[in-house]
Amino acid sequence: MSLALQILEAAPAPQPAHPPYRLSPNELRLRAQFVAAFNDTRQPGWELHIAVWDLTDELKSFGESPESVVKRIKYIAAIPVAFHYRFGYRAGHARLTETVDSAITLAIARYFASG
Repeated sequence: MSLALQILEAAPAPQPAHPPYRLSPNELRLRAQFVAAFNDTRQPGWELHIAVWDLTDELKSFGESPESVVKRIKYIAAIPVAFHYRFGYRAGHARLTETVDSAITLAIARYFASG
């Protein structure tokens, strides 16, 4: 066996906690809330709060830092913009930005909540 093959076997690449393109069910629920905010089809209620809380609890159980939770929420929010962003969607982008800011605030509060 060559030296290059032995080195690759000795040092496998670490796998991230969440693959970049595969979303968990909690992340998909939060993404649906972001898409609804972008399209202005939000329903009144606690759906955004519950989706953020469940995702925060999931990421915290994986040992993620608060910064990682905020980055993941921003990543999930970027997906609707990437697929729907067109000229003239300034109002949708403003609604999405407001919803993302609210989600980040909820996630930080949930992450540091005792209990």
